[in-house]
Amino acid sequence: MTSFIAKKLTAAKALPEILREEREKSGLTLEDLSLKIQVSLKYLKLLENGDYDLLPGEVYALEFLKKLAKHWHLNEKAIQQIYRQEKNAQLVLPAFKPKKKFHAAAHWLSPRLIKQSVVGLVLILLVSYLGWEIQNIYSKPALTIISPQSETVTTGSYLAITGQTEPETAITINQQEILAGPDGSFNQTVDLTVGLNVFKISASKKHSQANTVTISILRKPVTAEQINQTEQPIL
Repeated sequence: MTSFIAKKLTAAKALPEILREEREKSGLTLEDLSLKIQVSLKYLKLLENGDYDLLPGEVYALEFLKKLAKHWHLNEKAIQQIYRQEKNAQLVLPAFKPKKKFHAAAHWLSPRLIKQSVVGLVLILLVSYLGWEIQNIYSKPALTIISPQSETVTTGSYLAITGQTEPETAITINQQEILAGPDGSFNQTVDLTVGLNVFKISASKKHSQANTVTISILRKPVTAEQINQTEQPIL
């Protein structure tokens, strides 16, 4: 039969702290300890948390402590005496709970977790920014024709095409490049022939696809001479 000497207990320590320290020194988890001494994991947690009022009863609690004392080579009577004192204190002062040892590494708001969260947030922002830049480079620029409206009918020999696009965008009307303002606005006068005139206005950036809007303008003749003209529509 193997004999052992019971370890001395420090009176200043609470029972949950004593039990937790013994378990952590051995490198066991509560699950490991539960299997070794055949005590429910639930009750071992209650003992380490000092929740004595949630244990099934005095007889069971003392039996659990007996198994723990034997496993850790602790003085069984001293362990049970500390338990009784702390339990009685809880009955007098319900809000009393033995002070638990603080474990910085187990705290959810650890420096490591904060660092990982910051790095993750920076990576998400960086990827989002790069995605926005790529989309901005390769997507079609916005293009709005302010006037005239398509299918406009006129008797004039010319009209002005005005519109708005994005800054630093190239504008063409029927493949002829025109000048745009710094803000992307443009105003270009075009000649009209009698009959149907079709204008293709395109806006594109260096690496993007072109955004094209087509408008049709019908110029009606106003003289007999114009009626007899047979010029082809501008394409």
